[in-house]
Amino acid sequence: MNRKEIKKNAFNNFKRNYLKIILVVFIVGTIVNGGYQFSSIITDYSNSTKEISDNKLVNNGYQLTKVINENTININSQNNSNYQLVNNLVDTLSDKISMGGHASGVIGSLFNSVTQSNSIVIGSLNAINLYLLNNKIDIIYISLIGIIIIMLIKIFILDVFRIGYKRFFLEERRYNTNITKILFPFHVRKFIPLGLIIFLKNIYQFLWTFTIVMGPVKHYEYFMIPYVLAENPNIKRKEAFKLSKELMDGYKWQMFKLDLTLLPFNILNLLTFGLLDIFFLQGYKECIYSEAYILIRKEKLKTLTNKELLNDKYLDIDKLKEEEYPLDKFSIPSKEFHIKIKTNYNVKYTKINYVLMFFIFSFIGWLWEVLLHLISEGRFVNRGTMLGPWLPIYGSGALLILIILKPLRKRPILFFFSSMLLAGIVEYGTAWYLWEFNGAKWWDYTGYFLNIQGRVCLEGLLVFGLAGAAVTYFLGPILNEQLNKIKPKVAIIICSILLILFGIDFIYSANHLNTGSGITEYETDSGE
Repeated sequence: MNRKEIKKNAFNNFKRNYLKIILVVFIVGTIVNGGYQFSSIITDYSNSTKEISDNKLVNNGYQLTKVINENTININSQNNSNYQLVNNLVDTLSDKISMGGHASGVIGSLFNSVTQSNSIVIGSLNAINLYLLNNKIDIIYISLIGIIIIMLIKIFILDVFRIGYKRFFLEERRYNTNITKILFPFHVRKFIPLGLIIFLKNIYQFLWTFTIVMGPVKHYEYFMIPYVLAENPNIKRKEAFKLSKELMDGYKWQMFKLDLTLLPFNILNLLTFGLLDIFFLQGYKECIYSEAYILIRKEKLKTLTNKELLNDKYLDIDKLKEEEYPLDKFSIPSKEFHIKIKTNYNVKYTKINYVLMFFIFSFIGWLWEVLLHLISEGRFVNRGTMLGPWLPIYGSGALLILIILKPLRKRPILFFFSSMLLAGIVEYGTAWYLWEFNGAKWWDYTGYFLNIQGRVCLEGLLVFGLAGAAVTYFLGPILNEQLNKIKPKVAIIICSILLILFGIDFIYSANHLNTGSGITEYETDSGE
């Protein structure tokens, strides 16, 4: 196996599809790789030291049980309602169970908190218990239900995403692949059997780590299972394990040495506070591993016991293709699994659509921040300065990026950094006005890496840059196409109603700003 050739080809693929790959890494990292609280059993041995010591399924499951046992008697003795008891449990879990992973910050919160489902599940059950069941569920049952839901999400959604992730990179090395390919396991309707196979792989890998020596060996023996399943989701458990074992026979040491060549990047990643991993290393690694799989597959295909199962010959082609992967050639009919989304990022937006999109992105921003608070704290908080379900800073930022940066759309790298700059100006200006004229802070980045007076920080700007790219190249065109289907008169009526409600809210909030716990918990520079 020629490691230099693999890395060279991988880098060329990575460079050719940089923006798309980074966006996929960002999306999948947000959904899957953020440090899932009660799960993530040894899925990547390249991060084995962290994950073994951090064995979340065992350690955090034990911690949760211990915390419940230690605190149930105490909190029940206070004669509180079940709603209050669950609130106490959420507070206890937040204090007792550490998430680990990234440091504080927008990216840290994003990658750690989005999948911190212990809080969001228990918090959601908390709300259901309060509003629908009138405090009739006992705290221990709510906790147990939460754990079951968490495990089901882990097995049949989060782990399955990894297979779609691998499929994207296998296709992207030669085709112009749509980012929706990460949903591949769900499109083929195989997410239940695929989830069970990956779950068993994780269990076996975890058990083998107790032997110390065999842990790394089994890691590389099981290494190709996700790729085999990504190529053919009809493969059964025994066949997947056997194929991976045969593929890696004679290549374990080679793959280990390939991983060693990436060690300097991992060290450099620490010096960049994890940013290198997001904007280079993670995508580059996946390009390397997909190249390695195709190479090993090519060299081993004739000698495999069940070689007919690796039946996707269109993955192993030499020349680049400008078109998408030929769906009609796949073993599963394309209509069963492919959702094709074509976007034209040079689309022209009408004034009505701009207004509607302002409210859509304002609502998405509000929903995003509310969910982040629900995820991390287990409680609903109406974020923002206004009473309605909208955060105008998100809607304004999206429109400014669509309008002002339109001339830069054909230059994605410049567009990305321009989005960061524009979003930074909007966020800094808004923070300055709110802090100086209202004596309160709705956010504060003090202590974050490369922040400016706590009003903006590098991590937040990078996220806004990615979000701006997503809005311009994907979300905006898709939304515009859907909004065009609304009859003009109906669209005008909807805009009028939304503007009237927003105006009323704006006037009221100008004198009665939305403040309180979870909204303005930061001290101003003057100590207010």
